[in-house]
Amino acid sequence: MDEYRVSMNVVARQRRAAAARVRLGWWFPVLSAVSWTLAVGSEFPAAGYRRLGVPDLPYGQVGGLLFLALIAVFSVRSGMNRRDASPFAVYPSLRLRFTAFALASLGSTAAVFGLGWLNGSSSGAAWTAVVISVVAGGVIAFLLTWMTAGIRGDILTGVSSGD
Repeated sequence: MDEYRVSMNVVARQRRAAAARVRLGWWFPVLSAVSWTLAVGSEFPAAGYRRLGVPDLPYGQVGGLLFLALIAVFSVRSGMNRRDASPFAVYPSLRLRFTAFALASLGSTAAVFGLGWLNGSSSGAAWTAVVISVVAGGVIAFLLTWMTAGIRGDILTGVSSGD
């Protein structure tokens, strides 16, 4: 029985070490929020932003490329880049969390695009687009952090869909 307890302690220590590697730095949610805000905000017509005094720069392209780079970092740091198994099979907590992430991503993009399409480029609509973009950036940063916590929890508990 003592040998079993020692083996389980070794497994628990390995799980804690693996879960500790899944942590993202403080910079990750900050850059995620900023990049998503820039990417989503670019869905609104530039003429509306010009009325607010914002110069024409490639905000959407910069934000989109930065967000893609951050997702690549997230994939590597969380272990989701495995080729041998689906991340949803390895990390069951991602089912709900990724669905929320996808809905927030699509919803915020559709909201800003729809606002520009329906209301044109008025300054009031532009301010609303800015607010939606900033809130969406914060939500996306929270959801990525939440997904990371779920992955860490799945590693610590040893839960997977195959169990």
